[in-house]
Amino acid sequence: MTTVTYRYDLAADGDAAAIAELHARSWQASYRGILPDAFLDGDVVAERTEKWTARFADRAGTLTVVARDDAGRLAGFAHSVLDDDAAWGTLLDNLHVRPDLKGQGVGRRLVAETAARLGVVAPGRGLYLWVIEANEPARRFYAAAGGEEAGRDVWDEYGVDVPIVRMSWRSLDALAGAGR
Repeated sequence: MTTVTYRYDLAADGDAAAIAELHARSWQASYRGILPDAFLDGDVVAERTEKWTARFADRAGTLTVVARDDAGRLAGFAHSVLDDDAAWGTLLDNLHVRPDLKGQGVGRRLVAETAARLGVVAPGRGLYLWVIEANEPARRFYAAAGGEEAGRDVWDEYGVDVPIVRMSWRSLDALAGAGR
């Protein structure tokens, strides 16, 4: 059995297409029954490519950490918006791991790497995210990482209202050490 190791670095300018592809595949694997099938069966890669190309055109105020395997292939990514909210701090806007790699620690390490880097660029600030309420595996993952439920809202994208839950971390110290 071969052991795969992963490198965790900041995303490079040329990573937008690979991130969009992984993001689309992650949604298609995880959001069936949550987002409309017509959307998930459509060209999600093109839709996500448009979004990520725009995000990478101006990356000021963001932090994107990627995980790459030994061959340099993208295994996962975490994208944050610095100081997004005065009360909650930095928004962890996206955390996605290749569906075939879930449960292998890549997501935990991406969160830890993100928290450690945020401790340098946004010290003393909290971290929060919005998770789809029906996405029980993700909610368990964030709770196991010390996230606390801190409110509810509705995500009204793609023609449906999707209940979401805010998960928050007031301190990044313990989070930065997790998974490392």
